Amino acid sequence: MAEYTLKNIPEEIYHRAQAAAENSLRSLNQEIIFRLRKSFDAEDARTSALHAKWVMEALASGAAKPLKMADLDAAFARGTKRATARKVAK
Repeated sequence: MAEYTLKNIPEEIYHRAQAAAENSLRSLNQEIIFRLRKSFDAEDARTSALHAKWVMEALASGAAKPLKMADLDAAFARGTKRATARKVAK
């Protein structure tokens, strides 16, 4: 298992983590690992849900049909237009 020393932890976060560790009967190290793992698990769950949504949308869209070059070009143009609009809006 890798070892790593955290540096420059804001005092508020340190004290909150220490209090949470005491309340959970864990060491500070165990609490930090627990919370990191929990955040990564939540991120994985959101990604899985998004992928499942895309699969369901694809299945609901109907039977597959051959892709025509004109359709691909039109989709690319729509995507480029949206990306440009987002960039300008920021």
